[in-house]
Amino acid sequence: MRKDLLASSLKRVKEGKSAGEETAPAPRKTSGVMAVQKGLEHLSSGAPQDVDTALIQDSIIKDRFSVSDGLEDLKTSIERSGQKLPVLLRRTKGADRPYEVVFGRRRIEACRQIGIPVRAHITDMSDHDALVSQGLENAARLQRSYIEQAVYAYSLIEHDLSRDEVMDVLAVDETTVSRMLGVVRVIPDEIIRAIGPAHDAGRRPWLQLRELINAGQDTAKVLKQINMSLPSKDRLTALVKQLTTSEQPAKPEAAKRSVASGSLRIERSPSRLLIKVKGNDTDGFTEFLDERMDALLAEFRGQKK
Repeated sequence: MRKDLLASSLKRVKEGKSAGEETAPAPRKTSGVMAVQKGLEHLSSGAPQDVDTALIQDSIIKDRFSVSDGLEDLKTSIERSGQKLPVLLRRTKGADRPYEVVFGRRRIEACRQIGIPVRAHITDMSDHDALVSQGLENAARLQRSYIEQAVYAYSLIEHDLSRDEVMDVLAVDETTVSRMLGVVRVIPDEIIRAIGPAHDAGRRPWLQLRELINAGQDTAKVLKQINMSLPSKDRLTALVKQLTTSEQPAKPEAAKRSVASGSLRIERSPSRLLIKVKGNDTDGFTEFLDERMDALLAEFRGQKK
């Protein structure tokens, strides 16, 4: 008999293994998170039910920017081999639809487009426990990009999960959470959404963009500089490069002047002096100047005292 994949995912969570880009050791879990985890393990031992996708409403928090990534491959897999991993739904009260997705949005969308019911475990669950459950399952198997992980962490905090609980459900340390929250709090949401998930970009370009935005970049101007014709990852790197270049001050032009009716042409910058000699009446002037350079420097230093 095939081993239940939900239980397998939860086993990886217990071992502290995450599918995210951060590989820092997971902190010890809080009692609330452990209780939810045990409840999921018990739930996974039961038989899933077939549920009409029209009866399911979306979750409070989106665990990824879009469910369309890799959706065609998932649909093909389900059509060929069936839905191997059940989703988790919770019952709703007073809503238009009787169920709300806890996790498994992409599988639900795939089944919806195919036109078949989705296999699901169904339970009663509070908002808090639903968010913890979603985070635990996705930390074990969902390949979120860095910014998707950061936005998700911020959303969990906004929905009253403690920082310790966020560390637990995402299997990351406090430094990682602090960096992610810093990125999302500084970079406007419009810019993040315009760039997209930027898979495989890692955290470095997002941290660079945070510093550039923090330095006073105007949101409207930044949005205009995002090249929407590029793939998401390239949008990010191109934007960081463009903003970095625009932040660098232009080098001042060298001061230029003519002396002795144009016989001497002088170009001067803070660290460079160029003298061009023209005309027969200035022959030997460069040697003359070179021989007196030590004396001129001594005179200059004497004037500064």
